[in-house]
Amino acid sequence: MYKDYNVMSAQGMTDAEMLKANGGPEKFAGTPRVNTFMVNKVYHDNLKAGMSNSEANVRRVEAQKLVKATKEWRGY
Repeated sequence: MYKDYNVMSAQGMTDAEMLKANGGPEKFAGTPRVNTFMVNKVYHDNLKAGMSNSEANVRRVEAQKLVKATKEWRGY
C-alpha cells in the first residue's frame, strides 16, 4: 500500500507533488527518503541564499527533529 511520508502530507501535499516542486527524484515518493531529500535540499538552498553555515545547521537539526516527531506521531 502506498502512503505519503512527507511531513506536509496531513495538509494534503503528496510526496510526488513535493518532490516535483523541488526537483527531487520520483523514486523517493512513498518512502521516508522524501524527508531526507527535503531536509538536505533546504539546507543547501539556505546556504546558497547566504545563510551562515551555523544557522543552516541549526535549521537542519530542527527539521530533522520535526521529521522524527512526525514519524513517531504517525507510528512509523
